[in-house]
Amino acid sequence: SGYTASALYWLGNAQYASRAYKEAIESHRRLVSQFPTHLRTPEAMLAMANSQVELKDTKAAQRTLETLVRSYPQSEAAAAGRERLARLR
Repeated sequence: SGYTASALYWLGNAQYASRAYKEAIESHRRLVSQFPTHLRTPEAMLAMANSQVELKDTKAAQRTLETLVRSYPQSEAAAAGRERLARLR
């Protein structure tokens, strides 16, 4: 359906809010891989990095943020990603 990408984004956010970080990462990862041009994809990558930080996987979070900044440099999520990268290093 045309709502799949949005559903994955909001599902991931709900999972994050419920502290189901691994599930949130998987939902956001599906969005990123299946819908790379969707409006919510950069935000999903930022949310994925947040979940990775919560799981204490800072190396994965850094990789996700670096990919976000490289792939979607003009997005608002990339601007936030740059700031978070600086704090993780």
